[in-house]
Amino acid sequence: METLADFGAVAVFNYDTFTTAIYKAWQGLFSLPAAAQLASLLLLFVAVALIGEQRLRGRARYHITSRPGREERYRLVGVRARLATTACALVLLLAFVIPVGQLLRWVWSAARTDLDARYLRFFFNTVSLGAVAALATTFCALLLAYTYRLKPDRWVAGAVRFATLGYALPGSVLAVGIMLSFVWLDQRLARMLHAIFGVATGPLLTGTLVALLLAYGVRFMAVAYGPVDSSFERIKPSLWQAARSLGASNREILWRVSIPLLRGGLLSAGLLVFVEVMKEMPATLLLRPFGWDTLATRIFEMTSEGQWERAALPALTLVLAGFIPVIMLVRRSASRV
Repeated sequence: METLADFGAVAVFNYDTFTTAIYKAWQGLFSLPAAAQLASLLLLFVAVALIGEQRLRGRARYHITSRPGREERYRLVGVRARLATTACALVLLLAFVIPVGQLLRWVWSAARTDLDARYLRFFFNTVSLGAVAALATTFCALLLAYTYRLKPDRWVAGAVRFATLGYALPGSVLAVGIMLSFVWLDQRLARMLHAIFGVATGPLLTGTLVALLLAYGVRFMAVAYGPVDSSFERIKPSLWQAARSLGASNREILWRVSIPLLRGGLLSAGLLVFVEVMKEMPATLLLRPFGWDTLATRIFEMTSEGQWERAALPALTLVLAGFIPVIMLVRRSASRV
């Protein structure tokens, strides 16, 4: 799924895929119908992959045993220990140390000219979009998980499953679908306002941050729902029963009983969505308002023009900004063990 949805790497290495073709059809040929046709084909591949995964899994069910066995750590010694350490160090070297070292080298030579007010605007746009999307998506995930706890029937379960399918969709496909829907809505709203008030209006939804935030919400709802749902699993039903026996309503149970116990899960969900939004590129490229650039779009613009040194500063900032929430999540997970 991630490979089908990838845009940045294949675009930088000039390897044509459906995601790059959708972008070229939209931004290069200015043909939204052609982009929609390509998006439909890509969506077909995604649907085949999802159906195949479900068929292979069959009716398998997973249960937590009442007395989980204690796992014993196997300690490597001698040659095996050295080989394992070398393998892990090699992965770290190739995947992080060398790329970040090259970025630091380029930043040292280009930061004097690129570290200006324009760069600060890119950083502010990225962080603000990530924060707003994280808050909105986590809140919706909280409502979905709580509604399922109140009424766990097949209709609510189906609605939750449908709401969390967006992570399987590439960002470019979501962007095409949202754009087509918003263009249709804008046309209907323009006709209605002209008929009622006699005024001509431009696009009200197309090309706004609303479209971008909607794409983020649909794309990363599953990312937020997982930590929130697992946190709900840790709440004992007796707490809710005691609250109801004292006359508390469902809203009071959510705000006064559940949310204080869900703070860790909500924080994890928000941080995960924040990191995902910061590095999301195709949806941001296709749906962002005019002039609203982020660090990810800046990296794409500079690398597409062959200016790798100028792309280093926003790239390194994106790495560091996403690295801090990851450290917080790892430390939080380690404190539970």
